[in-house]
Amino acid sequence: MKKMIYFLAALLLIAAGTNEVISQGKPYTGPEDPAGDISAIRSGYMNGNRLLLYFENNTQIADYPTVGTSRWPNDYTGQRMIDVASVLVGSQIYIYQDSIPIDNLDDPRLTETNNIDTLFFIQSHSYASANPDLNYDGTVEWGLYPVPGYCNETQDYVAMSNKPESWPPTGWPLTGFTKVWPGEWNGRFGRGITKAALESYFVANDAQDMENIIQRNDPEEKLITEGPRYLPRSDRKIGDINPNVTIQKGLPWGGLGLRLEVRGYQWSNSEAQDIVFWEYNISNVSDYDLPQSGFGYYIDNSIGGDASGENEVGYRDKILDLSYVWEMLGQGEGGRMPGTMGYAYLESPGKAYDGIDDDDDGVTDEKRDNPAGEWVAPDVGVDGMLIDTDKFRNFNHREPRWHWEGDEDQDWQDGFDPDNDGQYVEQDKNGNWILESGAFVGDDVGLDGVGPSDLNYHGPDADGTEGNHKPDFIETKGEPNFGPLDISESDMLGLTSFLLFDWQEWQNIFRLTIGEDENVWNTMNSDTLSEFLVAGSYGSIYMIFASSPFPFYKGRTERVSMAFMTAYEDLAALNASDHRASNLFRLKDAAQTIYEHDYQFAQPPLMPTLKAIPGDGKVTLIWDDFSDTKTHEPLLQNINDFEGYKLYRSTDKYMSDPQIITDGKGNKKFRAPIFQCDKIDTIKGYCSFGGDMDGRLFYLGEETGIKHHFIDTDVQNGRTYYYALVAYDYGIEDLNIAPAENLVDIEIDEAENVIRWGQNIQIVTPHQTAAGYIPPTIAIDTERSSSGLINGEVIPAIIDPNDVQPGHTYKLTFQSSKFDFFIVTEKRRSLRDGKLTTSGLEIYDITETPASVYLENAEQGYSGRNIQFNSAKNAWELPANSEVITDVFQGIQCTISIPALDSADWDLNNTGWIQGNTPLNVVLGPAAQYFAHQYDIIFDPDQPYTSMTSRTSGIYDVDGKTVAKENRVLGYTFPFYIINKSFTDSTGSYEKLDCILFDANENGVLDWNVD
Repeated sequence: MKKMIYFLAALLLIAAGTNEVISQGKPYTGPEDPAGDISAIRSGYMNGNRLLLYFENNTQIADYPTVGTSRWPNDYTGQRMIDVASVLVGSQIYIYQDSIPIDNLDDPRLTETNNIDTLFFIQSHSYASANPDLNYDGTVEWGLYPVPGYCNETQDYVAMSNKPESWPPTGWPLTGFTKVWPGEWNGRFGRGITKAALESYFVANDAQDMENIIQRNDPEEKLITEGPRYLPRSDRKIGDINPNVTIQKGLPWGGLGLRLEVRGYQWSNSEAQDIVFWEYNISNVSDYDLPQSGFGYYIDNSIGGDASGENEVGYRDKILDLSYVWEMLGQGEGGRMPGTMGYAYLESPGKAYDGIDDDDDGVTDEKRDNPAGEWVAPDVGVDGMLIDTDKFRNFNHREPRWHWEGDEDQDWQDGFDPDNDGQYVEQDKNGNWILESGAFVGDDVGLDGVGPSDLNYHGPDADGTEGNHKPDFIETKGEPNFGPLDISESDMLGLTSFLLFDWQEWQNIFRLTIGEDENVWNTMNSDTLSEFLVAGSYGSIYMIFASSPFPFYKGRTERVSMAFMTAYEDLAALNASDHRASNLFRLKDAAQTIYEHDYQFAQPPLMPTLKAIPGDGKVTLIWDDFSDTKTHEPLLQNINDFEGYKLYRSTDKYMSDPQIITDGKGNKKFRAPIFQCDKIDTIKGYCSFGGDMDGRLFYLGEETGIKHHFIDTDVQNGRTYYYALVAYDYGIEDLNIAPAENLVDIEIDEAENVIRWGQNIQIVTPHQTAAGYIPPTIAIDTERSSSGLINGEVIPAIIDPNDVQPGHTYKLTFQSSKFDFFIVTEKRRSLRDGKLTTSGLEIYDITETPASVYLENAEQGYSGRNIQFNSAKNAWELPANSEVITDVFQGIQCTISIPALDSADWDLNNTGWIQGNTPLNVVLGPAAQYFAHQYDIIFDPDQPYTSMTSRTSGIYDVDGKTVAKENRVLGYTFPFYIINKSFTDSTGSYEKLDCILFDANENGVLDWNVD
């Protein structure tokens, strides 16, 4: 049985002297949060790729012994990998005369040892079922609690980027009591911005920790009045801001006065589909500096679950700064080989005031909370200190340049404003904001993080931070590549301690349990960086990472970042002397790339919305064009890199049926689609870069053309099917990043019930229609239809009966474009001169006011291969002698037969001409191919053209303009005109031909030409 412990420990912080300047604190300017509360506890799942992790907004990750709180891979073959993990934040506090905190290690009162007491704190959260630090009657745990206001408290989710219903309805706390952005995601990079496939967000604090405020073992729980005590916020009480707090209302604000802002990230790209990132922004909101503090992380592994016998082995690769744990015998649950769990300690707190280049990047004392400052020379750093330019080049792989002083790594990119009006955009005639001609925004997008390329852009920021050519930030928000959003602007302390324990060592040697805070403190500050541990008699491996000691000044924010990753490895290589884990090493490279790009990675296209219509022995799938028309990729200067769609089908909720594509080691790891379509853009076949993870390359398609519908007939009535539609891009070759596709998100609870699924997922059961069901019908209105120049066939069909608009009438029109002209000189050319090709089609709903409901052409997009490029014509067209099938619009789909018409000719059978005795013979001349429209030739001797009485007899058009003299057409002198039936004006009247010349040769040929 699993041995349970509750980790309540203090990180080791040595009470040594320091040369750092006291104090570098500042007023806290972030949100005025209430005390955390038990009523605000919510849970969530990071299930955006193959690694599933349950978490709670009190910072706990996974939950032993609850089943299904960690699993890899996330399918029926998946196994438990972690029992519990959590962040650790500790501090050592010196108290003078029982109640006066000393926050300066140079304070002479520290020498009065008789008047000094030392208190140890560690703020964390671990097993809820163990024995945490509690109040007297055991009803309240003294630890971290989530802060109300950071999710929709009427439901039970942590705020997740893919669940708008989980977001706080009134907006997100920003500064003070100000809330912003209701209805939009509170992204790391700003309003409504997501960079990962799945993101989570919550805030916790330690206000409910009464460990050094309330007397121990006191049934009345009176405050400590005689003895050492610590009040981090002396003017605050629990319930001051939130009077509805449910525990310890009215007691002083406790703990250390910490605020933890936590974000989780997952990407579905093949390089990162087995990684979960955790980023912690930890703020000191207390009244005091914490001169000796430390951050760390605690992990209790469970590779393959308890059934494996827990023969776990741990190792740390010092070069990659990667630790990992595996099952030494390769036996997990059900006897299956489990994966190997890896942990990368990516970010540690910064030491921004010690005058030392701690991270050896050439810049001393970088900070992530300093303003832009002055525009300075390339070799100038923080506070005027010079940069070691050689180290800077080696670390950043680029030359130093002129920069804003606060942009220590010199990567913030200014915009270009051509007209110098203070903004990069202008409004078009419809009121839409568009980039000014020649403008470039760069990183100068303003405090909300939203620029003109984002879908939710509403215009320049009202606060003037957009377009001011200067980087801006406020607390943890701001512009890209600067301050809180720029990881490189930190003089990181790095990993100072890494310890591996098995259960026996944990219990008998280190005694890292409740009440042993000082023992844990000393262990954590031993500067131990252990590497390898063979499992003991119990075989469960525990890990502790730490960065300490460092001063944590009031009002400041410091950070910890971790990446959890999992992969199958060769057991022999793991157990060999160098413990090689090739796949984890590649994952670590991907994690490092994402981290060093400030948690930015190639994004998949925007997610489509899938709709499924069950039928008798079939399922019709329809989706929108959001992905192929609205996508943009920030790493490719915001171009649209959408490439295609893949449709997966499964009969199980884990979508494991299509997972039949194996990796290089024979593991079933990748899904095979039942349908795929891609753009006609010469990008096809297998992607040759980035995606060879485990021997698999990404398949890009075969130039089929994009469709937005598919009918699956390989189904059985009464059986439930799970469909997932993903849009994918074509990758980024220059960065060696493989194509990315959308997240497949089906959320399953502990009882294996589906409780939620994404907008690109449909769960459907085909069935017979009910007895007596009369489906809707559609008919051609022959009286109102006109074939015009088209003699093909149009067959409309109802695809989605639920979307059909009853009683509506539609008109199908074809667009044409000219590809050749009879008169070469444009100045002499008639507007109607030109050979035509059918270049598109458009459908209008003409029930009331005509409105376009469907459009296909080369510019706007088209379905499949409906429109193709004809190299002979140098034009896009609906190809002749083909069948065109439209996408579905308002529940209808049209099938159109395009006839094989290579050139214009007389349609003798349908002229409707009356046979007479006129010796006029009308045949085609050379110009006819360029005036290929529908005409009527009218002879009207009785027409009273009074304006023609004084003119020479001849042939005239209806406006009385001379067309040809009488001797040019065999001597006939009656009025004669031609109308073009292919064009109508706004009143519906036919247009008259401007001018036609006739050439009556010996055969009576009518030659169409231009005057």
